[in-house]
Amino acid sequence: MTRVLIASLIALGVSACAYTPKPTDLVQIVDSPADIRVCTRLAEVSPPITTTPGFGPATQTMLETTVALGGTHLYLQKMSPDWLVVRGIAYRCGPGAAPEQVVIRAKG
Repeated sequence: MTRVLIASLIALGVSACAYTPKPTDLVQIVDSPADIRVCTRLAEVSPPITTTPGFGPATQTMLETTVALGGTHLYLQKMSPDWLVVRGIAYRCGPGAAPEQVVIRAKG
């Protein structure tokens, strides 16, 4: 009985460690400028494109390009009032990101 229990626990433990996410699964897709305000902008990863059916392959290409650039976030920038047209921009957030610095100078 104990051998069966131990074998089951080992099999369960090994199967739990087997999942490895794809690099594109780790990229967060965001649509608010607030989500990337302290991140480093890397590059535009798509021209303005429509979000009509068939948008999935375009999103996958944007995610792959973001990973290739070392990005952690894909910002979908709204280019039309109804979200029909968006543009993808890759950002790196977290450690190593260089937030934009605002300099305020006094008149004098």
